[in-house]
Amino acid sequence: MRSLIKNPLLCAVLAAASLGAMAFTASASADTLIVYRNDLTTVDSRAQIHQMAPQANCERGGSPKAFRFKLGAKAKECFYRVPMVGSNLQVSGTARIFKSSPPKVLRRTYAGVSLRQSSDGSRYQFVVWPYTRRYGLRKVQPNGQVVNFGSRKAGRKVNGPDKANRITLRAFTGPKGNTQLVGFVNGNKVVAARDEQGNSLIGRDTSFSIGSKQGARGAIGSFINIRVAIPDPY
Repeated sequence: MRSLIKNPLLCAVLAAASLGAMAFTASASADTLIVYRNDLTTVDSRAQIHQMAPQANCERGGSPKAFRFKLGAKAKECFYRVPMVGSNLQVSGTARIFKSSPPKVLRRTYAGVSLRQSSDGSRYQFVVWPYTRRYGLRKVQPNGQVVNFGSRKAGRKVNGPDKANRITLRAFTGPKGNTQLVGFVNGNKVVAARDEQGNSLIGRDTSFSIGSKQGARGAIGSFINIRVAIPDPY
C-alpha cells in the first residue's frame, strides 16, 4: 500500500494542518484526522512494515494475527517503519511484551512509538515498561544525546507483561519553532512537554519498536492497530 502522503488532497490537508493552531485535548483521538491505519492482522498488512535503521538482529513472525518479533544477539532495539512520513503527526499502536522473554530482560524491556525518526537514530519517542508500569517521553538527538521530558510510574494506567498497552505520541511544531509533545497510555494522558528546539530533528519517519537501554536479547513483543493521524483542520 502506498503512503497516503502522496495523495494530492491529503498534501493540502497536511499543509493546512502544519499552519493550524496548536490545540491539545485530554483525548488521544480528539481533533485529529486518521491518515493511515493498519491492524497488522493479515500477511498483506504486515508486509507493509519493514525494519529500519539503526539495524539490529531482529526476527519477525510467530503470530498470524499480530506483528510479532524477537530481539536477537547484541540487539538493544528493533525499529519498524510505518509507511507514513511527516512532521506534525500522531502515532498510536497496541503493544504487548511477553512473559516468555528472559526474566532479566523482561524487567527492563519497553515498547515504544516514535516520530520524526532519522537513519541516525534521532527521534521523538514515547515508551512504556510493562514490568515496572512506567512510561517515558524523550528526544534522541542526532549525536545520540538523550533529552528526557518525563519518566515515572503510572500505576494501573500501564498494563503488565502479556497484556495490551495502547500507546500514543503526538508531536506538533508551532510557527515559533517549539514542539508540543503529548504521550497517552490506554487513553490516559500521562505526560506533556514543550521542546523549545522543535526544529532540530530533521527525520520524517514514523516507527514502532521494542527495546532496552541495555541488551535485550530474547525480548519478545508484538504490535497491532497502528494508526497515524494529523490535526483535523475542519
